[in-house]
Amino acid sequence: MAQYTSTKRFIGFPCTHRQWRAESHCKFVHGYSREFYFEFACNELTKEEWVVDFGGLKEVKAWLTEMFDHTFLVASDDPFLENFRTLDEQGVIQLRVMPNAGMEGTAKFVYDKVNEMIATKTKNRAWVTKVEVRENEKNSAFYEPK
Repeated sequence: MAQYTSTKRFIGFPCTHRQWRAESHCKFVHGYSREFYFEFACNELTKEEWVVDFGGLKEVKAWLTEMFDHTFLVASDDPFLENFRTLDEQGVIQLRVMPNAGMEGTAKFVYDKVNEMIATKTKNRAWVTKVEVRENEKNSAFYEPK
């Protein structure tokens, strides 16, 4: 059986995060304009002969915007989490708590959510095969399920 693939990129999601476990300057709050690249696959195309309808990805873009547009990402085990929650309550930051706020953790987090969205939207006809999260022109991380 043939497998078809297509890709989609979403750009322009300025947000901040910190890697509290890092022994480098990455332990400090810093920001990037993140980009998200997706690879989709299916064995059977739509009646239009598409893997996914790119125009039908508005829900994905809305979720990415809610999570990553002018937000502050923090790991769920960050020792300063309560401080960040206070800043969020005071309207200083838009806090988003994740298992791991770094590129690798973000790639897995985004994969899990978007793959679920694609499976629901396509009634399990299509799925996500790869997610790349890019923090700048030099650095990115991929997540591919095995």
